[in-house]
Amino acid sequence: MDKNKGVLNSIRLPIFLCLLIMFLVFYPYLHQKFPEQIAILESFFTLIVISGISLLINRKSLLIFMLSLAACILIGILVAGIYETMLSLFIVLLIEFIFFSIIFINLLNYIFQHQEVTLSSLYAAITSYLILGILFAIFYTIAAIISPDIFHYASSLKPILKIYPHPAFFSEALYFSFVTLATLGYGDLVPVFGPIKMIASLEAIIGQLYIAILIARLVSSQRKL
Repeated sequence: MDKNKGVLNSIRLPIFLCLLIMFLVFYPYLHQKFPEQIAILESFFTLIVISGISLLINRKSLLIFMLSLAACILIGILVAGIYETMLSLFIVLLIEFIFFSIIFINLLNYIFQHQEVTLSSLYAAITSYLILGILFAIFYTIAAIISPDIFHYASSLKPILKIYPHPAFFSEALYFSFVTLATLGYGDLVPVFGPIKMIASLEAIIGQLYIAILIARLVSSQRKL
């Protein structure tokens, strides 16, 4: 716990959170505005990966594994950008899912082991919630690579799946994931495949329970002070 505490009480966590928010706001725009500028698109994501690794810099055993995953992600992005194959996209997204899952688990571990409410615990709570949405978005994108027709668009426009190292659908998946996580459900993008429908429903339930449990944890920690 002390190792986690030292890392997450530093400036690295708010920096990671700020980059994460910028990523969620601007990355879909960059996908649309600069469709051929792969370096611009993916350098933004690379900053997120590097910043995520910095959160675990004191966890030596885990750091080596995370560095290996990051190297695989960056190499995979390069390969996917050159060859534009579904297999390379699938592998990159799968490694990213593992990468962000490890960060998510470590943030939760910090929140539930921390005995007092601090700015760091609040940063960790917000960051973990955003990463949860990203994890579901990656999952939806992987599912769309396997079967491109599992989502229905209200409009006739449908993003091309394999132009970029991160397919254009990834931006749509981010939007759909957070709309679902927040239980807004606009209906402009809906799953039409049974298991994906249930995953989306599960995400909505998790989104509500996650906030309730997290607030309960923070309140109970505050009362102990």
